[in-house]
Amino acid sequence: MPEISDNALMMSIQAVHQIAAQNSAERDAATGSEQADYDEIIEAYEIAAMELRHVYEKACLQNANLPPYGSLLL
Repeated sequence: MPEISDNALMMSIQAVHQIAAQNSAERDAATGSEQADYDEIIEAYEIAAMELRHVYEKACLQNANLPPYGSLLL
């Protein structure tokens, strides 16, 4: 598995979370088939977020100085 820094991992988690939230807001403003398009995009970001969380939890086992996952999403 490729290695990335803890900082890059934390920033990736925050970015994916922010983009998913933005797409959710845009989906709420959309109508009809546009909403279905957003649903697919949001699902893809949610899958990526789950994968990143899994990697982050592994990183936390190796580095006790990392903040709790939930604090990255504020």
